[in-house]
Amino acid sequence: MDAQIVTVVAARAGAGTSTVAANLAVTLARGGRGPVCLVDLDFSAGDIATMFDAEADEDGVPEAHVATRLGKGLYAILAPTVLGDPGRVPERVVSELIASLSTMYAHIVIDAPAAVNKHVVTALEYSHRQILVTTPERPALRALGRYHDMLDTLGYDRRLRSVVVNRSYTDNGMPVGEVERAARMPVAAWLPASGDVPVSVNTGQPLAAVDPEHEFCVALRGVVEGSA
Repeated sequence: MDAQIVTVVAARAGAGTSTVAANLAVTLARGGRGPVCLVDLDFSAGDIATMFDAEADEDGVPEAHVATRLGKGLYAILAPTVLGDPGRVPERVVSELIASLSTMYAHIVIDAPAAVNKHVVTALEYSHRQILVTTPERPALRALGRYHDMLDTLGYDRRLRSVVVNRSYTDNGMPVGEVERAARMPVAAWLPASGDVPVSVNTGQPLAAVDPEHEFCVALRGVVEGSA
């Protein structure tokens, strides 16, 4: 099996990458596109276990054979419950993990932390698609621009990137064109701000699992089509 690998990342913490990654993985699994594995790559503050109300192991070294079943066709490599310094996890561990998962799943969705460390770089190198999550405020968009510069410096193909604007709303003071100019490319999806999203996080049930026709989930489908 040759998995399609998607890394979801943001230039700034708090943009909602875990929410996007979790709902993206659920949507792929619900679509019957083959088994999906969601990987929580944030070894210092991973949130995926909480979002699914799942139990993670205390072991600080992730392994492919300890995937947790989250639902039909959906599995996860969860961040350890005893969180620590990501620098203590050898780079080869993440590389070997992704390579192993690629033989077992049709899709791998990686929830990456905002900090650019060796594990994030490894994930980006393996990825067939890089989803950059931002929010529609100028500081976040400026940070996104710097992230583009960093990816360019590392030599990543811009055609692999997609920008997703999370917590978007119509009256935010920035026209669509201005946001897209700041994002340096057309926006792949505008995920609407909704109180239902934090409710889903707090109840441990991603919105795509309980209300797939919600406007947030419908907007996310455009991203899913690009990841199929």
